[in-house]
Amino acid sequence: MKHLTFFFFLMILFTGGLTAQSGSDTIRIGDQHVIQAERHFKEGVLLFRQSKHTEAIHKFNEAVGLYPDFAQAFYNRGVAKKQLDDFQGAIEDFDRALAIQPESPLFHAGRGKAKNEKGNHEEALNDLNRAINMDPDLYLAYYLRGIIYFSMEEYEKAIEDFTNTININAAHAYAYNDRGSAKRKTGDLQGAMSDYQQAVLLDPGMYFTYNNIGSLRSQMGNHREAFEFFTTALRVKPDYYRAITNRGIANFHLGNYQEAIEDYNKALDIRPGFIEALNNRGNARYKSGDYEGAIEDFNKVLASYPDYGPAYLNRGIAREMARDPEGAMKDWQKAYDFGITQAKDYVEQESKSQ
Repeated sequence: MKHLTFFFFLMILFTGGLTAQSGSDTIRIGDQHVIQAERHFKEGVLLFRQSKHTEAIHKFNEAVGLYPDFAQAFYNRGVAKKQLDDFQGAIEDFDRALAIQPESPLFHAGRGKAKNEKGNHEEALNDLNRAINMDPDLYLAYYLRGIIYFSMEEYEKAIEDFTNTININAAHAYAYNDRGSAKRKTGDLQGAMSDYQQAVLLDPGMYFTYNNIGSLRSQMGNHREAFEFFTTALRVKPDYYRAITNRGIANFHLGNYQEAIEDYNKALDIRPGFIEALNNRGNARYKSGDYEGAIEDFNKVLASYPDYGPAYLNRGIAREMARDPEGAMKDWQKAYDFGITQAKDYVEQESKSQ
């Protein structure tokens, strides 16, 4: 499993004060309204750091209202809007910042990120390429471009950009994590493991990377070690429902079906209706001999995802054990219709037994 994360740099402080153009003369602005603009700007930064994004936007509004050429305030307001998923508003603010400072690589990188969030991958790449051309040491731009390449399934390009990020900033734990996920996609499991381990060495609080390591250990067939890493992830973030679900899967593979069910229950308490937990709990209930409970879980899965073939296959197996061969046959035929070729064997086997 991956956990790709975008970051923005926030513009923090001015250096040297503000200047304005008046005719052919450059004049120093030291009047009260500009001082107030800087104060609102700094207050906005503090609010942003406290994740009070709406309040931060209000402060940046006040800053640009007092000083309309305040490029950094437009940029920061765009960053705050992005955090509230107002991607179009963010793009408009980045446009305004760039109209004032068109040669800012950071502003181009920010706009590229927001454009990517809106699904405009090519435009996003254009902005990030421009940012990198302006500042080849802007590791944020390489990192953002790497994530876009990852989302486009261009994993080798993603690896190259995450590597560039690391070459510039060797302490960038997220780049190690995400390069590990890209390497995993290319089949380089050992390389992925090495990157994940470096990520948590740099930042032991990266719970999602412990989850990634556990998932990779499970993929390699070492479910006992996978269990331990999922547990480590949960020590850092006890409500991380994906790690709870994955630990349930590890318990399942270890034959601990009741413990698996308990993990799935916890995941569903945190994230009701989480499809992976429901489907896997159905499998664990089946293994525990609770066929009706398994059928109930598969019913819930199919109520939300009526074209999810594996749930039809699994419900068919549970129905057969619950002495409902007719229902089992219908489920297996449905599973086969949805591309689960394994279901054909069950259909043929059931047909021969009739």
